[in-house]
Parts: sequence; C-alpha cells; structure tokens
Amino acid sequence: MVVTAVVLVGLVPATVAGLGYLVPTLAGLLRRRAAPRAPTHTFAVLVPAHNEEHTLPAALRSLAVLDYPPELVRVWVVADNCTDGTAALAREAGAECVERHDPTKRGKGYALAFALDRILKTAPDAVLILDADCELNPGALRVFDEVLATGTDAAQAAVVSRNADDGPAGLVAAVGAAFDDATAAGHDRLGGSVPLRGTGMAFRRAVLERVPGDAFGRVEDAEYGTRLEAAGVRVRYCAGAVVVNDAPPSVADLCQQRRRWRGAGLLASKPLVLAHLALTLVASIACGFALWPIALATVFAGLYLRALFAVGLTRTRLGLLARSPLVVLRLGWVTLAGVVRRPGAWERTTRAAERKAA
Repeated sequence: MVVTAVVLVGLVPATVAGLGYLVPTLAGLLRRRAAPRAPTHTFAVLVPAHNEEHTLPAALRSLAVLDYPPELVRVWVVADNCTDGTAALAREAGAECVERHDPTKRGKGYALAFALDRILKTAPDAVLILDADCELNPGALRVFDEVLATGTDAAQAAVVSRNADDGPAGLVAAVGAAFDDATAAGHDRLGGSVPLRGTGMAFRRAVLERVPGDAFGRVEDAEYGTRLEAAGVRVRYCAGAVVVNDAPPSVADLCQQRRRWRGAGLLASKPLVLAHLALTLVASIACGFALWPIALATVFAGLYLRALFAVGLTRTRLGLLARSPLVVLRLGWVTLAGVVRRPGAWERTTRAAERKAA
C-alpha cells in the first residue's frame, strides 16, 4: 500500500505534465488562417543592446527588409551601458539610438523601461521588442498587424534556433524552442495565453501605458507576463512571425543563460520535468507498474521526436543526440540549485558570433 502510494505520487504529476504538453501540441495542429489586409498599424521596433557590435548589424539588416510599409515602422536601439561601438553602428544603420549609462542598474529590464519612456511619447500603435542577437522574418509585422486588428493587446512570435549543429547544447536549445512553439500554438488555439519569451514580443501602446514595463528582475519577460495576466491581458501566439537566433554556443553558456531564466519558476523547466519522469519510470517499473509509465514515456518521446523533426534530423544531429541527455541533466540541476542558492548579479550570455570572432 505504501509502495503504491509512493509510485502514484510520482506518476500523477508526471501524467498531468504529459497531458499539459500533449493536448496543446495536438490542438496546435489546427491553425487559423487570417484574411490578408492592408497594413494599418504603426510599429516602433525596440532593440535593447548591451555591447552587441557583433550581432546588432544582422538584426538591423533583417529589419531593413521587412515586408511592411516603411513609413509605418520606426526602429529604435537602446545602447545600454555599452563600452563598444553599438551606438555608432545603430546610427549608421539609420536607427534611432538612445544611450543609457547607469552601472548600478544593470539588466534588460532597465534598458527597456528607459527606452519605452521615450518611445511611447511618439505614439506608435504598437511596440515590438527584438533582442540584438536575433533576426526577424520579413513578413512578421504583417502577421502582428493582422492579430492586432482582431483586438489583441499582446502577441508573441515563434522563436527558432538556427545553430542546432553547434554541439549538444545547440541541439538541446533548438529542440526546446521547437517544443515551446508547438505547445504555444495549441494554447493559443484553445483560447489561452502564451508565455512571453523575451524577444519577438509585440504590445499595443495602450497596454504598455496601462501596465508599465518596469520589470527589473533577472527574468523580466516572465515578470511582465505575470503582470499582464493579473491585468487580464491575453498574450496571443503568432506562428507566422518568426524570430531566428543562435543558442548559447557551449553547455557552460547555456547553463549561464538558464541560471538567469530559472526565475521563471521550477514548473517552467522542461529538464526538471524530464528528470522527474525518468525517476518515476524507474521506480514504477521496479514496483511492477509497467503499462502506465511506458505509455507516459511514449507520449513524451513522441512530443520530443516531433520537436526534433521540426528542427531537422541529420547525421550530425544524431551524434549530438546521444550526448544530449547529459546536457538536459545539467540544466535540470542548474534550475533545481536555484531553489537553495540566491540569484547572483545579472550576467550577459556570450553570443555565438562572439565565440566565432574570438
């Protein structure tokens, strides 16, 4: 009796998590089609940048070729505590550039609040936030324009990692991003709100004025998402708007990024869910509960295979796949350690482009 109760304590939450992933993934296969319309919304595209001279040019080039009336778009760069040529590069590319210098207040949240205070005075219909190490697909603003026309106040783009071949860390990050996109599509299809992902986020000006973007924690997107939820604002998912970026180039860099992200909470950690699942499967089968845990493992395997095929399966990635479980375990430990360790100072994650340039 005691053994059965212990096994159920593990199986029930693992099953709930599995269904929490499976149902929206299946629902996300049913996509809505919006009718084409002439663009009407004006956008301020805000790019927060801290020493991003290696990555910012590519981001600005992607914004220069957007399939959207240029008179309806204004690009802003906030050069935040920069000691390199970020501000000069932004101005040379034709972007509006504001500089912030305050070494006592470090982090993306401060940079966004500083820039938004100035941008909102220019009265754009919406503000799109794009990280400086990301690129936006040409049709993204048309997709955001369409969803804003339905009365949406906030929207999140898909996020795609393009360096899945850069070691097991790159593959794990790419598959994780594809997994998140699949579940986000389903949550949106079911009428729910999706998590903000820090980049590719669009907000109607009225919402930013009603719910100020003064989130200064290490995970400012999750913090602001919580505020939006409390204010009754639904965040829509826009699969046709795609942000492309490079995942951290090494396991150490990926762990550093996840240390910053763990402020989003334990339940947001897929590595921890997988670690819990693995322990539950071993304990369940050892106690004679085979059918239920095997069915559960099959569900998770199917979900991750779908994400893997969405990224693309190659011979190189098959080799990296064998080394991925160790990366997942390490990421799970990083998240779990955050329960007992105090968060440190904000640290910027090393970019793949910087590794290549070094």
